[in-house]
Amino acid sequence: MPVSLLASSDFKSNITFSGQPMVTLKQLEAFFWAIELGSLEEAATRLHTTQSAISKRVQELESALGIPLFDRSKRRVHATAYGQEILPLIAEMLNLRTRLIDIATAKEHPPRTLRLGVTDLTALTWLPQLIQRVRSSHPHVTLEPIVDTSSLLVERLRSAQLDLVVVPDAFRESQFDTVPLDSVEYAWMCSPSYLPEQTSMKLQELQNFTIISQLHGSGLGQIMKRWLSENQVSAEGGLSSSNLTAIASLTLSGMGISYLPRKIFDDVVQSGQLQIIKTTPAIPRIPYALMYRKGAADELLRFVTSVVTDTCDFARMLPGYFTASVPRSSIR
Repeated sequence: MPVSLLASSDFKSNITFSGQPMVTLKQLEAFFWAIELGSLEEAATRLHTTQSAISKRVQELESALGIPLFDRSKRRVHATAYGQEILPLIAEMLNLRTRLIDIATAKEHPPRTLRLGVTDLTALTWLPQLIQRVRSSHPHVTLEPIVDTSSLLVERLRSAQLDLVVVPDAFRESQFDTVPLDSVEYAWMCSPSYLPEQTSMKLQELQNFTIISQLHGSGLGQIMKRWLSENQVSAEGGLSSSNLTAIASLTLSGMGISYLPRKIFDDVVQSGQLQIIKTTPAIPRIPYALMYRKGAADELLRFVTSVVTDTCDFARMLPGYFTASVPRSSIR
């Protein structure tokens, strides 16, 4: 067994098996999520611990490896060149740990199909990872994802056409068990061609422009419509769709202002195709939840629920999805 965790001979590691500090999965996990999320605070939330605990684990990891992992000259969390080099190895180790736990907790099941309803935000972010995990631990189970609007998914859950759904937390009903998941930060965005050099305004001023809303059975649309109404803002006369890709395309094309999940559009904003419009007040974070019918939770459904809770990550967009589909030259 090699003494060093690292593949590169340039690293000077002080890892030994004779009393020296050892690298732990908790340390690796803390560093990975701090870099992945760009914040010690968000990493602490993700790992259900404190910011000081995350900081301590990373410092212990740096001490054990004998190399600096954080570039502390920057305001946000950034990895050093060494940190970037080992990040793929850490991701692989954490993935293997996850697969090991999944296999250890899985039992033989007869062939079965589990029907999961999700909106397009889940489909575009963490759904592939969820399917991969379920397949690797339960090869005899087919996870059948259905992508649709929130209202239709909940309706299918009521009629037992779906086993569980992941939707914005706007459908609390006594017949469902509800498991809170992550919340999503949304921001007002538009093409720079629509509002040149406009970066902030009062929320009520949005009524002077075309608002592109998620409606037609969208749980997010219901939450946003209620919030806008509470703030005396009407989106009447704007554009609407229940599809995230359609709304993004309309926004990129300069048709109006829409609310989009901020983190998965960071690259599009950085490229200059979209700009963020800050409003007072800002959009509240939108909570998402997993739901299933009461009394329907058997061992397999409980297992999938735990995997959903662990896998849920609305910040991880499929690589290059929007940047590849809408070239910069097409934005006027």
